[in-house]
Amino acid sequence: MAQERVLVKHSVTGRMLVSSTEGVSYSFDQQGSLTLITLCGVSAGTGQAVERLKAELNVFRFEEPEDGPVIKHWYYVGDNPVSYDSSTGCLKITVQSEIEYRPDQYWE
Repeated sequence: MAQERVLVKHSVTGRMLVSSTEGVSYSFDQQGSLTLITLCGVSAGTGQAVERLKAELNVFRFEEPEDGPVIKHWYYVGDNPVSYDSSTGCLKITVQSEIEYRPDQYWE
């Protein structure tokens, strides 16, 4: 069975901000040409930090099939909304584009 994980990182420092491997659930909702990524189970401090760094985010989704190479998706946030709701612990990141690639095609 394939596994999947989502990471939100600070693009300037590479600092990990949110990881779905740490008890964070997520969903992707296509909204026309944009995609809304919702991550729930995010602490208030982390959610607020992501809001402050919204112009400097990298969002990644890794598909990790059991019988094949990892497929990496990079999402561009740009000037799109990033918001955190402390009452639900949910972080919403709107992305405008996606680049999909397989790292195994670049390195061996």
